[in-house]
Amino acid sequence: MARRNNGIGIVILFVVLSIGLLGSTGWLMTKGKGQKEVLKDVQEELQTAEAAKANLELQLQELNTKNDQLAKQIEELNLEIKDLETSGMNLSDLLVEEENKKIAYLTFDDGPSANTIKILDFLKANNIKATFFVLEKQGYDDLYKRIVDEGHAIAIHSSTHDYAEIYKNVDAFMADVKSLSDHIKDLTGVETKILRFPGGSNNRVSHRYGGSDIMTKIIPTVEEAGYVYYDWNVDSQDAAKGLQDTQVIVDSVLSQAKHNNNAVILMHDAAAKTTTVEALPAIVEGLKEQGFVFDALTTESEPVKFK
Repeated sequence: MARRNNGIGIVILFVVLSIGLLGSTGWLMTKGKGQKEVLKDVQEELQTAEAAKANLELQLQELNTKNDQLAKQIEELNLEIKDLETSGMNLSDLLVEEENKKIAYLTFDDGPSANTIKILDFLKANNIKATFFVLEKQGYDDLYKRIVDEGHAIAIHSSTHDYAEIYKNVDAFMADVKSLSDHIKDLTGVETKILRFPGGSNNRVSHRYGGSDIMTKIIPTVEEAGYVYYDWNVDSQDAAKGLQDTQVIVDSVLSQAKHNNNAVILMHDAAAKTTTVEALPAIVEGLKEQGFVFDALTTESEPVKFK
């Protein structure tokens, strides 16, 4: 009996030990599985960190490249400043020079004509650009083109220059402008936005046909249509009579221009204005002696307006 009991005890002990061993093995297996997952997580985080590091290194490399480029630009700018200082000039000198720059805008109304050819020849020989406020004329297609091809500004004056017709109302004036604008564009490809009113923006002749307020109606309409108009601050007096004396034209321009750093000079190249052509060389020489350079008007030029 005692042996039997001892056998049973041994069996029970074996069972208990087996159960314990199995439990320990299971626990160890579970623990091992957890460590693998932790290791996997650590490896993933390490890969993420390495990718972030690589990205930061790339950004640092780009910053270094930009820094090198900026340093090079600064070096080039310093060299330019040094060159300016070496030549006795600095940035403030350049700004003062630009502010004091004297520009003469030679402008011619009422062409084209045979006189326009002579004027263009003179301007080309002297490398001068000018502005031509043209009319709509037949038989001068080559001159409209030449004005543009030689770098001058072609601008709108009037299709007909008939005060009674163009100034009777706003619609009539705008129709006149459109006719000339289309004519210029068809011949040259240029859609000019520069305009000069016949008689100027303060003319009183228009009052006879459209009333005393006609210009106050026309001007804003013209501007709303995108045009920039220019009057003048130097009058050559070549239109004061049919054929003005050459010296009067020269003296008028030079005496008035010396009071302006931005001289917009009114002249005419209609067929009758032969003395204007004759006066041109002396005008140009005199303006150069006064320190002027020459340019053509653009929509960005300094405004010269009566009203």
